[in-house]
Amino acid sequence: MRAKKYLFSTLKETPHNSDCISHTLMIRAGIIRQNSSGTYIWLPTGIKILKKITNIIKKEMNQCGAMEISMPFLQKKDLWKISGRLKTYGKELFHILDRQNKEFVLGPTHEEIITCFMRNELKSYKQLPITLYQIQTKFRDEIRPRFGIIRTKEFLMKDAYSFHLNSNSLKITYNKIYKIYKKIFKQMQLKFHVVAADSGLMGGKISHEFQAPAIHGENTIVHSTQSNYAANLQSATSTKNKSTTKNLITYDLNSIIKIINTQENTLTKLSNTPNSLNNNFVKTILVKANKNSNYSFLALLIRGDYSINEYKLSKIKEIFIPITFASNEQILKITGSKKKFISPINLKIPIIADFSVMNLKNFTIGSNIENQYFNHMNWHKNISKPKMFYDIRYVTHGDPSPDGKGTLVLRNSIEIAHIFQLGKTYSKTMNMQIQDTTGDKKNITMGCYGIGITRILAAIIEQNHDQYGIIFPKNISPFQIAIIPINFYKSKLVKKNSKNIYYFCKKNNIEVILDDREKSFGEIISEIELIGIPHSIIISEKLLRNNIVEYRTRCDNSKKFFNINNILKIILETCLHK
Repeated sequence: MRAKKYLFSTLKETPHNSDCISHTLMIRAGIIRQNSSGTYIWLPTGIKILKKITNIIKKEMNQCGAMEISMPFLQKKDLWKISGRLKTYGKELFHILDRQNKEFVLGPTHEEIITCFMRNELKSYKQLPITLYQIQTKFRDEIRPRFGIIRTKEFLMKDAYSFHLNSNSLKITYNKIYKIYKKIFKQMQLKFHVVAADSGLMGGKISHEFQAPAIHGENTIVHSTQSNYAANLQSATSTKNKSTTKNLITYDLNSIIKIINTQENTLTKLSNTPNSLNNNFVKTILVKANKNSNYSFLALLIRGDYSINEYKLSKIKEIFIPITFASNEQILKITGSKKKFISPINLKIPIIADFSVMNLKNFTIGSNIENQYFNHMNWHKNISKPKMFYDIRYVTHGDPSPDGKGTLVLRNSIEIAHIFQLGKTYSKTMNMQIQDTTGDKKNITMGCYGIGITRILAAIIEQNHDQYGIIFPKNISPFQIAIIPINFYKSKLVKKNSKNIYYFCKKNNIEVILDDREKSFGEIISEIELIGIPHSIIISEKLLRNNIVEYRTRCDNSKKFFNINNILKIILETCLHK
């Protein structure tokens, strides 16, 4: 490629609307341009990079026996009604009417349509197992698109679906793709963690996320300092989150219940004693109870410095899904007090407590009386101990690891892939059956395997950049090598040698760009560094007089000088490993 004919679209200044380093560098490097909130135009440089990423993914998926298909992103709304996800997906679904008033949704994922399709295509158990995949644009009506291409309304994704006669067959494919994903991300030189995850709206009981650590990641992962334990923040647990057999409580016999009056609606000014700190305060939260319960609401108890984990709450059968917290009006009606002063004392509703409050002593708690708290409280002595204890909190930095090895560390990350053992979630709701070896009809077992292709690019940039711009791995970079001639149109010697190297690269299928633009050397090298091209050859008449060219590598910005007669061999060795 000759630079004069290439659309660089680079920017010198930091764009005002960028909110993370990958977003900033992608705009400055001419990879994307924002079209509207959550949608982007992909420029030639961006398209070249995306193709590199998709080619790596396709190669590995094809080698494992998966077959590529393409499904429409325009999906019948009725399919989503059958699966039950039309309601659970909620406002994130894009809804469309055609001219005949038929209802469609723009697909954020394709479980419904692939299940419906394969229900008609599979005729015998002998066709199983089978895995199909596609690479396609997905749509999600994000309420708040952010972090550039990390959270958008339109994104590129590889999704695969496997079909099996039983769960053992599913596990074999699941483990195979688990290993393939690790291989894919290692090829892209990504740092990543595989963590236990929540299956969420997808269904199934077992799933894993592939998370790439990044300062501006929208997710949080948790891992141990001394073991292989890792999980996403939603499902992470700790030894502090478990019951203990040593559940004996000792009391300070000199302690007495003290009513603390405050007009400040805050605990920070209660007193200077440890009993008024958040880690010894029990806060009470009211949530809507399950429809099968005889109560409208139930109370949750948790230590004051911890936060409620809604994912963990959703696993408790007594609680209504989706999680619904009591309004200020409902709190006042149930407790007779405002939100900050509510307490389980004398409440006529069920109580669920987090393990964090199980062994507290001499703690502070609300009184259901405005502007008053009770201090020096103890279970059994001053207040009845709850009967139901669960792990309902988010872990925090420094908690002991649940396997007893080391402590937990929390890190921001970008979710780049998610795999699921769906089981029979969709085959049951959509009546997908096949005859087994005995002739009996049974629901097919399914797996689902997604990779966020556009997110991968953001993660690569978040992990690989410096003050000059992006540092692409060579198998992802839009070009492998840049030829930068100084005075290309003034020096015949420079022009001749630049062209010789250029045509040599093209002949050997090395992706090369010859920067023949009439710009200063400073401007050109800044753009090449910004885009992240791994290798550069700088050709000047001064160096050529001594049969030398300058060679730069982007990974460490090092400079070397080679004889012009050896440079072609160097190019082959660095770009093709020959």
